Amino acid sequence: LPWPAIASVSRPQPSSEGESAARARLLVFPVVYILIVAMATFWRCVVLHDDDLTLHYLDATVIVSLVAAFVMLSSRWAVSPARLRALKLGMVVLVAGRIAIVQYRLMLNLSLRDDVQTAQLIMKNIVLLTAVLILTSGLHVPSTWRRAVLAAAALAVLPFATLSVLYLGHPDAVAWLTKQIGNGETPPIWQFSFDAMALLILVAVCGFGAHAISRLRRQVIEARQIGQYHLRRRIGAGAMGEVYLAEHRLLKRPCAVKLIHPDRVGDPRALARFEREVRATAALSHPNTVEVYDYGRTPDGTYYFVMEYLPGLSLAELVERHGPLPPGRVVYLLRQVCRALSEAHAAGLIHRDVKPSNVFAARRGEEDDVAKLLDFGLVRPTAPLATGLSAEGQIVGTPLYMSPEQASGANVDRRSDIYSLGAVAYYLLTGRPPFDRASGFAVLLAHDRDPVVPPSQVLAGVPADLERVVLRCLAKNPSDRFVDDESLERALGRCACSSGWNQSLATRWWQDTGRSQRHLEID
Repeated sequence: LPWPAIASVSRPQPSSEGESAARARLLVFPVVYILIVAMATFWRCVVLHDDDLTLHYLDATVIVSLVAAFVMLSSRWAVSPARLRALKLGMVVLVAGRIAIVQYRLMLNLSLRDDVQTAQLIMKNIVLLTAVLILTSGLHVPSTWRRAVLAAAALAVLPFATLSVLYLGHPDAVAWLTKQIGNGETPPIWQFSFDAMALLILVAVCGFGAHAISRLRRQVIEARQIGQYHLRRRIGAGAMGEVYLAEHRLLKRPCAVKLIHPDRVGDPRALARFEREVRATAALSHPNTVEVYDYGRTPDGTYYFVMEYLPGLSLAELVERHGPLPPGRVVYLLRQVCRALSEAHAAGLIHRDVKPSNVFAARRGEEDDVAKLLDFGLVRPTAPLATGLSAEGQIVGTPLYMSPEQASGANVDRRSDIYSLGAVAYYLLTGRPPFDRASGFAVLLAHDRDPVVPPSQVLAGVPADLERVVLRCLAKNPSDRFVDDESLERALGRCACSSGWNQSLATRWWQDTGRSQRHLEID
């Protein structure tokens, strides 16, 4: 593979079509906000004849800042997606702050002059401007519906929070808020409840709108083509990105396409991890390691790689759906994983994230229960090829299946993966991980300090010889574990239950129990 082509993704990229489109959409923000501030300033000066120099300076500063943002977005300067998101947030906060300050000072000055009617009008205008701000920030280029609702709710609360601060700071000046006007009429403070309800409706609209846009975007992704691959539907998602069932346009061969999350593109560590996963997986050729077919970067800035599609279930799904596995089947699957890890360890690669969801029981050719090891995103060379990806002392991995030395942030070797594989074996035999605590930190402490409850005490029927192998894998001290994967694989093969599962039994099991589920996965 031409590694420089992959490695280049971790360095700053020239402005892509995707970045240009994002910048063009974001240009709407400074334009709309400049118009809002200019209009509000004109109305304040001409209609209210306000001569507050502080507000004049504030409006001038806001407009200059928005013009600078417009110039930057319309220029050719390379701006990462993360900075574009920060710029959008900064513009919203800037305008929202300006609205709050103007509301506070105008309503205070009008209240001191006993101009209650105009003060109420100011509140109405502020609510109207806030509504415009909610719509622009909530529905334009939304990230997720939860973030859109959170941002819209914060903006909706702002006018009333400012009013509360004003009342607490100057209760005498704004006493009209709580006084009845006329014969038993409702105090003005309650009249503003209609404005609050209107803004709450806008918050809900933003949530539904952002959710609908996100769904449409996902449908567009699923309907589009990545290089020679047509994306059919999403079949998985993780911290780094999403996995789609795809088909080669010419060969008509099913495959899995992994896309890096668009909001992670601006993170150099995420791109480096993506590059590392491609490199590590493509360098391995063992039949029990998932195979990489292709990799690349689309014109809109999406990073992807293509791997073999695995019809079947992960070990986590097997246990979740069918309960603990028979000891013979556990040995049958784990011996295959040992062989895959053996190749990786021989190449100087430590997986660091061996867990049930990263091992598939797949059908390949006419064989069932073919174990496939995947997700090499946390793999680390014994002699690091790159620095800064996961510095010493940083804890990475999945706590439930993490070795004590990995949990403490110390350097790890192949025996750390052996510990994790022992934790996977424990889960397959009992239906639960070795340590299951209330928090991830508590799990890490348990791996480091607490003794492991033997699997046979959790679920009866675990053979003694297999239990001894599992507990040796889970030894706290790495020197007490198996020295390498070959030793572990031989020890598993010597267990009496190793003959209790074979290809014929695997085929029969899938035919009787799992075939319908597997077809649901691939149709």
